[in-house]
Amino acid sequence: MKIVFVIDVMRQGGGAQKVLSILLPLLQKNQFKVELIVLKKTEQLLEIPEIKTHYLLEEETQGLMANAFVILKEIERIAKESDLICSFMDFITSYFVALSAKISLKPYYIFVRCEPSFVAKTFPEARINGMLYSLCMQGATRVICNSKSSCEDIIENFGVAKQKVGILYNPIDFKRIEILANEGDRIQKRDNEILCVSVGRLHSQKNYETLLESCKILQARKANFRFLVLGDGELRGELESKKQEYGLRNIEFLGYRANMYGILKSADIFVHSSAYEGFPNAILEAASLSKPLVLSNIKPHKEIFEKNALFFEVFDAFGLCECLETLQEECQRKHFSVVARACVEGFSYECFERQALREFQQLGKPS
Repeated sequence: MKIVFVIDVMRQGGGAQKVLSILLPLLQKNQFKVELIVLKKTEQLLEIPEIKTHYLLEEETQGLMANAFVILKEIERIAKESDLICSFMDFITSYFVALSAKISLKPYYIFVRCEPSFVAKTFPEARINGMLYSLCMQGATRVICNSKSSCEDIIENFGVAKQKVGILYNPIDFKRIEILANEGDRIQKRDNEILCVSVGRLHSQKNYETLLESCKILQARKANFRFLVLGDGELRGELESKKQEYGLRNIEFLGYRANMYGILKSADIFVHSSAYEGFPNAILEAASLSKPLVLSNIKPHKEIFEKNALFFEVFDAFGLCECLETLQEECQRKHFSVVARACVEGFSYECFERQALREFQQLGKPS
C-alpha cells in the first residue's frame, strides 16, 4: 500500500512535524510505501532522511491560495499511484487534500491536530472556514484526532460521524529524550532561584503575553523565579519589546534550540500557557523528565493531567502566579514531578506504533 502525506510546512520545532517524523519511518519500516508532500519549503527545515519528500513551493513564493491550482495539480500528479492521501495539518492543507482526492478518486484521511472550532474563530472568514472544514472531514474515509476533546469537537460541531473518528495520541520516545537531555546544554541556577521553562513557537496561540504579565507581578513581589522560553516565531520582536517596556529581568527568550532537552531537564517547573492546543508534545516531554506542570485550564491539558498538575485560567496572570507560588516549596514540586511522570507512562513509542498500524491496516494489507 502506498500512502502520500501532505503538510503545509516542515519547520523544526513544530509538534505536528515532530510526530510526522516518527510516524512516516514507522510505516515504512512496516512495509508501507510512504511519500511526503510539503506545500511550502521554509527555513529551519525538518527533513526525514529516509522518506521521499516533494516540496511544491519555495518560501519566497506567494501564499498557498495564490498557487492553489498549481498545488492541486502537483498533489494529483504525485499521488496518482497512491492508495491513500493523508492531510497532516488542519484547515487549508485539508482543503487541498480533499479536493485532490476527489479529483483523482482516491480515499483520504484527515489528521486533526487542534480543536477546530476554537481555531476557526480566529480566522477572518470564520464561518466559511468552518463550513469548508466540515465538508472535508465529512468526505474523508477516516478522521484521526490526537485528543478526546478534538474528537468530541468534530463530532459535535462539524457533523463527522462517530464511527469515522479515531484517536492517535502523540508518542514519547523516553529513551531518546533522556539521551538528548544528558547531551544538551544545562542552565546554571543562581541564588537558589526557581527555574521555569516554557517551550513553543512565539505565536498568539501560546499566550506568552499572560506569561509576561505574570513575570511582571512576580518581579514586583521579589519572588525568586527565572523564566526561559524556548522557541521562535512571528511574535519574537513584539514580546521582546514588551519585556523591555515592563523592565523584566526574570525572563529570557532563547529562540529555537535543536536540542532543548538539557535546558528542560535543568528546569524546576514547566509552564504552558496556551489559549488552545491539540495535544501538546512539549508537555508530554516535560512530564517524561519528571517536571512539575503549571498549565492553562484548557481541555487537552485537563484530559491527561486533570489532578496531576496545577491549572490557571487562560489570560489570568494572577492565577498563574498563584500556581507558581504554590510550587515554591520543594516538597510540592517533588509531589507534582512524580505524578506528572506517572501520567505519561502510557504514551510510549511502542503504544503509538500499535495504534498507528491499526489505523492504516484498516484499508488492507500493506503491499
